[in-house]
Order: sequence, then structure tokens, then C-alpha cells
Amino acid sequence: MIARAVLAALALAGAAAPAQARRGECAFTAVQVVERFSQLFFIEKKPREAFMAWVAPDYIQHNPMATDGRDAAIAALEPVFAANPDLKVDIKRIFGDESLVAVHYHSTMKAGEPGYAAVDMFRVVDCRIVEHWDVIQPMPTQSANPHPIF
Repeated sequence: MIARAVLAALALAGAAAPAQARRGECAFTAVQVVERFSQLFFIEKKPREAFMAWVAPDYIQHNPMATDGRDAAIAALEPVFAANPDLKVDIKRIFGDESLVAVHYHSTMKAGEPGYAAVDMFRVVDCRIVEHWDVIQPMPTQSANPHPIF
């Protein structure tokens, strides 16, 4: 249960800061914004840098375990990363359209654990992530079919 709560906190959320992030001057597609955010957040494990560079201050959060706002996300996520140095996120795919982007990934808190399959969905406006949804499921130990989860 603790691992699931920690993973939910991790999913709050995933590259340098955008050079043109002012309203109406975005030089990146929504997918490119989320790719850059994901590199900092999920791979480099730099939640503060990722959120400051790519997330709007008034970020809307749809995860019922989290509060709105970029600062609230940073405050919730920095301790998760600090307390879980073995946390690993393997991004399987990032896809989207003009404003909505999904990140499908496998997350483990410790080596050797099955971890979780998750999808974070983001709405992007003017080079900033402005809204977030997520779905998380434990990795299955058995499957009714021969198809891999990823």
C-alpha cells in the first residue's frame, strides 16, 4: 500500500528550460514539451527542475491524492525521489496531439520488484503543462493471454 501511495505521488507529475515559453511564442509541440519534462522528471529524477521549466504555476491536478499547483507538486514529489533512490522509470512510449499527451511507462521502486504500469496524461498550452491525469496498475504476475503489458 505504501508503494502504491508513493507511486501515486510519483505520477503527479517526467532538457533545458524552454527558450520561448511566453504566451503565444512556443517553439515546441505538446509532445516535445512532455518529452523534455519526462527526461528531467522520470529519467534524470529532477522534479523541481522539471516542474519549474515545463509546468504552469496554476497546474490543475486530477489525481484525487494530490492538490493543484506546481509548488504543491514539487513539495510532494521531492521527498518521494529522496526517499526512493532506486526508483526507476522506463518510458515505453509518448504520444499525443496538439494539446493532449500521454506517457506510458513501467515504474519500480526497488530492483527486482514487479512495479507498476502507468499512464500520465498532460494538457499542454503555450509550452507549459497545465493539467494532469493518471492511471496506475500493479504489474500482473499472471496473464489470461500471451501478450506483454508493454
